[in-house]
Amino acid sequence: MKIGFNEATARDCSDLQTDLELAEKYGFDAIEIRLDMLRNYLKDHSVDELADFFKHSRVRPHAMNALYIYEDLFTDHDDPAKHQEVMDDFQLGCETAQRIGSKTFIVVAPLHRNPEVEGIYDTPWETIFANCVRILKKLGDMAAKYDVKLCLESVGHEYSSIRTVEQASDIVNAVDKDNVGLVFDACNLYLYHQLQDFSVMELADPKKVFDVHINDADDRPMEGLTQTNRCFCGTGDIDLQDFLRVLKRIGYSGVVSIETFRPDYWKESPEWVFSHAYKTTRDAMEKAGVAE
Repeated sequence: MKIGFNEATARDCSDLQTDLELAEKYGFDAIEIRLDMLRNYLKDHSVDELADFFKHSRVRPHAMNALYIYEDLFTDHDDPAKHQEVMDDFQLGCETAQRIGSKTFIVVAPLHRNPEVEGIYDTPWETIFANCVRILKKLGDMAAKYDVKLCLESVGHEYSSIRTVEQASDIVNAVDKDNVGLVFDACNLYLYHQLQDFSVMELADPKKVFDVHINDADDRPMEGLTQTNRCFCGTGDIDLQDFLRVLKRIGYSGVVSIETFRPDYWKESPEWVFSHAYKTTRDAMEKAGVAE
């Protein structure tokens, strides 16, 4: 498996240009580009410059991050402003991916972006299922024109509509398109009742696993866990050895990208983040026997 860097890990202390340079310096095989950081980059650079970097670098462009869908998308009840925002993100991600040679685009399941106010996601599963299948069929057709694969990401916390591998896999199987699959994220799986038995990933069609995010999480009660509790591999509570070995068992051999959202890391220098991110991820992968 190859080692990737997801830009969320250094989001508030770095920028895309710096991330590209440091990904190459520290030995990462791939980089996952955030749309917000891409937009900032394009204020002073062009997509042609970004494509040129990848032409001359060993670092490969991996998944574009991320498209946040919602259940009313493409319905008569769709909110025009929300629709336009999602379509702008979709077009930017797909067009950039096509130009730079990226082949995947993360799609996050409907969730409450402000869970402290919105609370748990309590829509009936039958409604969630039908809406997500409809949306992903539509987006899959659109993404195919750019030769882009969509990766549905579940989030285990109760503020998310799709919380388990089984639910995400059922949706992807119902969509039944070659370019619509899954991304497995260690922390997002762990957020489902602090899951530690990652054999659940075997429920998915291995040919539909297009991307993987790796991360650890603070050892603390479930009710206090948020995405900001993500940390570097080997510094938290998640059984990443089981996570990686199950991936190997199902035949996954693609990119494994470190993705954290930890404010403490954003207080450090980009150099510090990249050096620690690479070493800890590499160590975990070597220990599991999956590093190239």
